[in-house]
Amino acid sequence: MDRPPLLMVSPLPPARNGIADYAAALLPGLAAHYDCAAAGEDWLAEAPPGIPMVDMALAHRLPREGWRRLCQIGNNPGHGFVLQALRARPGVTTLHDPGLLHLHESTGEDRPTILAGMRHAAPGLAATYARHLREQGFSTRANHLLFDLAGEVLARSQAVIVHSRFARNRLRLTHGEAATAHVEVIPHLLLPATLPSRAAARARLGIGAEEFLVVTAGFASAAKRLDWVLAALEGLPSLRWIHAGEVPPGLAGRLGARARITGHLPADEFDAHVAAADALVNLRFPSTGESSGSLARAFAAGTCCIVSRTGAFAELSADAVLHLPLAGGAGALAEALAGFAAAPERARAIGAAGRAYAETEMALPAVAARYRAVIEAAADRPAAAAGPLPPLRLAADPRLIADALAGRSGRCRLRLDLGDPDRLAELSLAPGGLAGALLPSGAELRAARLEEGALLLDLQLPG
Repeated sequence: MDRPPLLMVSPLPPARNGIADYAAALLPGLAAHYDCAAAGEDWLAEAPPGIPMVDMALAHRLPREGWRRLCQIGNNPGHGFVLQALRARPGVTTLHDPGLLHLHESTGEDRPTILAGMRHAAPGLAATYARHLREQGFSTRANHLLFDLAGEVLARSQAVIVHSRFARNRLRLTHGEAATAHVEVIPHLLLPATLPSRAAARARLGIGAEEFLVVTAGFASAAKRLDWVLAALEGLPSLRWIHAGEVPPGLAGRLGARARITGHLPADEFDAHVAAADALVNLRFPSTGESSGSLARAFAAGTCCIVSRTGAFAELSADAVLHLPLAGGAGALAEALAGFAAAPERARAIGAAGRAYAETEMALPAVAARYRAVIEAAADRPAAAAGPLPPLRLAADPRLIADALAGRSGRCRLRLDLGDPDRLAELSLAPGGLAGALLPSGAELRAARLEEGALLLDLQLPG
């Protein structure tokens, strides 16, 4: 029987993005069930062997009939094109982080759209906590915890996949039972990388066999609590610390005095650091239910993982990781690391249990089969009615508008920057009026209004 076609819309390597690595690892498993293709901003991205790349600008030309679509969305600017693809055509979405406020802020979403998303998610909180954005134009750190802006993804997806019960429950509490009835939990994937042995990794990195190595990994966001790690290691000068990832400039000075900071690493070098570690410290506070690719790599390597007892990490087996309490986290971490350094066999035992747990719960064939079940159950399911459409922001140029609307159908909203107010009068006096001057053939203008020096148009597109 022929495999149905599936298009995955996602970043792929060499993008500096853990979700890109996840997508590249998942595609070969899905290829057992589907005739797969991948689409991304970089059409020269490194798709797995046998998986063709489709230029994102041409993906709309794929026939709707029979094609499954799977979107991988995370909370960073590298996923803006995925959100746009979901807006153009519904599909199944893997939501790697239930909080998407940073995605919207960092991809140029306009303030009214972000405020509307805040009001939709938490009307009572928005009245108070969104006022900084509404009145002064800046977003507080609390906003990223209080407002997830996931409502549009929930509405536009035939099904949504998250990696933990915590993430599903958080979405359900915010958006309600009806809006989240199609949310399913599939564990994070055990990335099928060929990791080096501990001895080989240490030889490659110049780490002595007897040194106790602590590794933290990925982009050093505030929620990863490297300040707790720094405090914990102040009294343990014999322990070596490497941060395998990038660090924001404001933190680099403090961390660099105690840790070696590698910056972004290619996948094989990242794997070597994880495999060489005696302990991978992967803390989160606050947590929005996000998943962790570095944790999956550590499971594959059999490296002992130390995590916070919160969010998705609290669901991990107590045998497979060492959970730290949130209260007194730095002190508890110092005690744990000192104990492991004195008896490293304890850390190795936790690492072995973590690998056994992951090989059972997170193996590629099992995860791919669960994806297939969700995708097929949702194949004929219409996406729920979406809320207010985020506008496409463009200059008032008919050629740009025609290019932006190519391949789209149904409702669409344009926000056209006029620049010069006289431009509106000029367009209005053109033959055919405003719509004739700006819009391609077949686009029906439903409503128009001026807003902060721009023209907001609601359209109905054919198809």
